[in-house]
Amino acid sequence: MADFIPHDRFEALLADESIPVVHRALWLLLWDSEVRVLDLLALDVADEPRVRPPADSAHGARAAELMDALIAGRASGPLFAVGPRALSWVEAVRVAGEHGHQVHSFRTSGRQHRGRVGAPPACGG
Repeated sequence: MADFIPHDRFEALLADESIPVVHRALWLLLWDSEVRVLDLLALDVADEPRVRPPADSAHGARAAELMDALIAGRASGPLFAVGPRALSWVEAVRVAGEHGHQVHSFRTSGRQHRGRVGAPPACGG
């Protein structure tokens, strides 16, 4: 079972610029959506508008900032890129673990948080 990430811990992780943007953007989309990790990792840059949280969502401004930095003017290729290649499942799991969490915990904790505040998922996929 995935561990629970308190909202303040999640916000601190998103704000930590020592963590590569590719991971922070992945964590935000996992938190704000029902999209599975592997489905997010398979997305192309062209899919980004479909999964970007709306500007008026709880994390809309931060999502815009992270997604813009993630894409950095690219017109094609993997959305979650590390250099020219896609972020791997192994890397996603490793970096989340280095920060004390299972990668699935971002999705399950976001779902639990949304359930407590009564907000619907911010994006879908």
